[in-house]
Amino acid sequence: MKHACEEISRLASEKLERPLSFVERVRLRLHLLMCSACRHYDAHITKLHRILKTRQKNTWSDVRLPSDKREKIKASLNDSGDE
Repeated sequence: MKHACEEISRLASEKLERPLSFVERVRLRLHLLMCSACRHYDAHITKLHRILKTRQKNTWSDVRLPSDKREKIKASLNDSGDE
């Protein structure tokens, strides 16, 4: 069963990046019905993928460093360059 789980974990990952063929989808679903470890893996990577896609959409461009902190960092960098 170890080889089957490795194949299924690969399919579970690939389904997040590309559409699976009909045969791949059937193999994945059937295995997930029987294997709780692969079901948990599938659920976790799906959730992680969703979180990362959401984070990617919410860019850090709207996050601004206060000017006093920015100046402190610049000064610190200039001081370290003198050494």
